[in-house]
Amino acid sequence: MPLADYFAVPHNPDGFPQAATERSATNPWLPHNEGTAKDRLGPVLETSWANSRLRSGSERGIEMFVDQRSAGVPRRDGGLEKMVPIADSGNAAEPNLTFEEFARELSLDDPVFAAELFSASGGSLSLGKMAVEAASLANFVVDLESTSFADYVAAQSPTLSLGISESDERAAAVLAHLSPFTNQTALLALSALLSGGDGGISAQDPDGILLRLRMSGVLVPDGGSGRARLLKIPMLIAAKLRHTFAADPESAEVVLELVSVLVTHLEETASPDVGVLADALVLTRRAGLWSELSRIRDAGGLAIFLLTPQAACIAFGHLPSGARNADPGLSFFAALAEDAMDEVADDPSPERIRSAVIAETGPGRMRLRLPGFGEMSQGGYIETLRRMIGLQGEGHHGAAAALGLAASTAIRATRAHLVIRLLTAISLFHAAQPRRAISILHDIESSAETTHIDGDFLLPAAYAWTALIAAVSGDHERADQHLAWLFDEKSSPVMIDELVHPAQSIAAALRALDRLDLDRAREERDNLAAYPENRSLGVYPSVIGRTLAILSATAESGLLFANDDVENLNDAEVISPAGRELLAASRSMVFICLGQLKWAELEFERISPGADSRIVLSIRGKLVAGRYEDAIASADNWFYHRSLTPKSRAELAAIRAAALLRTGDEAAATAEFITAVGLSTWVSSLLPLAFIPQKDRNRLIDLTEDAPAWREAAAAFSGHFRSTAELMSRLRTISAVAVGEASMPQLSANEAQLLNLLSRGLSVAEISVELDQATGTVKNRLSVLYRKFEVSNRAEAIARARSLGFLSAR
Repeated sequence: MPLADYFAVPHNPDGFPQAATERSATNPWLPHNEGTAKDRLGPVLETSWANSRLRSGSERGIEMFVDQRSAGVPRRDGGLEKMVPIADSGNAAEPNLTFEEFARELSLDDPVFAAELFSASGGSLSLGKMAVEAASLANFVVDLESTSFADYVAAQSPTLSLGISESDERAAAVLAHLSPFTNQTALLALSALLSGGDGGISAQDPDGILLRLRMSGVLVPDGGSGRARLLKIPMLIAAKLRHTFAADPESAEVVLELVSVLVTHLEETASPDVGVLADALVLTRRAGLWSELSRIRDAGGLAIFLLTPQAACIAFGHLPSGARNADPGLSFFAALAEDAMDEVADDPSPERIRSAVIAETGPGRMRLRLPGFGEMSQGGYIETLRRMIGLQGEGHHGAAAALGLAASTAIRATRAHLVIRLLTAISLFHAAQPRRAISILHDIESSAETTHIDGDFLLPAAYAWTALIAAVSGDHERADQHLAWLFDEKSSPVMIDELVHPAQSIAAALRALDRLDLDRAREERDNLAAYPENRSLGVYPSVIGRTLAILSATAESGLLFANDDVENLNDAEVISPAGRELLAASRSMVFICLGQLKWAELEFERISPGADSRIVLSIRGKLVAGRYEDAIASADNWFYHRSLTPKSRAELAAIRAAALLRTGDEAAATAEFITAVGLSTWVSSLLPLAFIPQKDRNRLIDLTEDAPAWREAAAAFSGHFRSTAELMSRLRTISAVAVGEASMPQLSANEAQLLNLLSRGLSVAEISVELDQATGTVKNRLSVLYRKFEVSNRAEAIARARSLGFLSAR
């Protein structure tokens, strides 16, 4: 488009053609109308365009502002007006040019490109000429916003006069190391001048420096608004400032201090500025400041790859061996960056890098990446993570929690502190300290909610583990709230998914069981069983499977082998004490439902004496054993004990109602069952009602069907049952196989011995030899044994003995 027609096309608010700010939907780095050589650059590059193209990368037009002056005094109302650049004010050899003059001097026919070059050079004709010349000589695509290209142009261009004082120019040189920044970041960066010992009077007045740099046109707006309004030094001017500054003997010290200031800021903030993070990464890598790069790693964690994926890969990828050996934690990040870059080599866009990093931190991948103990230096965030994960893998969750609690107070970086706290909460849960775990997770949520970004694991993991602990502890409201957030918000993949997915699936399965939604519970259980990395949560598929068997079995055989068929634990997996108790409780429950009370007692003896699961199982066993008065008394004694959860109290009320019914006291049973219904509604779980024997349950439903408690229950579960009748019908039919009362034959020692020989498959003749008795005597004794078990043959006797716990089901 000829310059004559420039003002005839639509313009953006900055006064330049809209095409300058439009970008391709498929590649944000390319303009829509890249065009041909003649279209883009006109005759200047026409002769050399066969071997080169110049690609613009600016997403904005040019903005030049200056404070209005009245009698030489800057206005305080912030009034700003666009003006021609004065980047070269004071340089007599290079007069100020308007945009049209700039384009005409460089023979640029394309106003879009001319505007972008005008912006990148700050209107400097010498920089503009050098940029056009450099692009014409290149045999590859160059980008006006490429730092490397700008540095090349700066190295070839003559000295640039900005018309500002020497101290202000040094301040501008410091800011030239940053990408677009906020006013707050600029003030932060300028503090490096003071710390670096510059000593200039202007360094004591950073606000004044920024005002003068803006008035001179060296510092220009770059979008945003309010506190988030961005500033920048035009790309080519910034490169020239850096090039000139590099010759200063003190420049290295100032850059080092600048990096330290930026990294300290990253450590102390929970929500790092992406621009500051990217600048810190690039500066540390360029200067080879590996200790500072380690600090950035700890401050940002893996979220660095989500916030600024390209800068992260550039900073951590292909680190020299010295840096890797000095800090294996850097080697860990380097390997991740390199693997991610290999995955996206054909298209290293930010989104593809994010997706690759998420995939590279998938189930089981992180443990393979973390350096071993022998490689770690003493102290540090990564070492603490590795040691905690190692202790958790060995089942030493108490020790892992203690390590996390001690380390979190010494870790400075906010992000690292939160991650250590997350692992500490997980260890506390496995160490049977759910209340402390919930408290820590709540603190993590409060800190992470306002800074969460898609793909990060920290907040989803805190929510998932809170949901799990709440579901296990009977805090249904908290569990449901956190699950709702997870299913609504966590639709996209996250890094280190193993910290999120298993806990979320378990919590969802447990809550589905509470609602008697067996299909959903099976779905979540199957997802969990198929997940490649359950680790410390590996007991839950078995526990959930046993509960499903109790609720859905249609024959005794469905329960008989439940303790074997759903046991899918890896032999090498170390189970925590809390996990072992959970397994023992689930086994004991199956044995009680089978009437195998001896085996049930052996299992709940493995549970801590004060645990509410052991208390409830013991009283449930008394009901099935026919010890009704004992069950009623025990339920009364334990009901208000502080160790019991509300859900356990609901179970005791239901058991007591069934025991009262069996004693013939229907009035008391009815009142107690209404209490059980109310408590079940309150804890949002129908399991306390579903777990009492079906015969007792159905009778109690008949006696209470008109009670208001049922309508309240139906309202509470209205999302899953359409009516009170449907809710009652579900309770009547579920858990149909569990025995109501165990008929326990009394066996002598000799009869127990005979039964054991039968189970070994010995014939009558072989038993006769084993016992040194006549075959007729053995046959008579077997007949007595069959009568005691109310069976008529060997197979039935063995099956019955197993179901009652006289023989192992295994």
